[in-house]
Amino acid sequence: MLKLSKHFVDNWRERVSAEAPNHEEVHDIIRTSVRVQKGREGKSRFSYIKTLTVYCHFGLNITITVDHFTQTIVSVYSSVNMPDRRTIKENQ
Repeated sequence: MLKLSKHFVDNWRERVSAEAPNHEEVHDIIRTSVRVQKGREGKSRFSYIKTLTVYCHFGLNITITVDHFTQTIVSVYSSVNMPDRRTIKENQ
């Protein structure tokens, strides 16, 4: 079972719900989400590279990042911290 990082819990409370995330609910959200990026491992000439798996749940309008190498749910993003499309167009 995936662990919830402190960063994830803090972001959940700030961006999704003031209540602490329910472990089972978060796992259900991930199971019903679309995986938009698979985490990968690799080595370059000078360093070791690891990317996160990214899941989007369009019904809830949230994105969750998971480190499957350490079995940790890393962060959550929602409309609270995503720029409004009008703001993006105004700045272009």
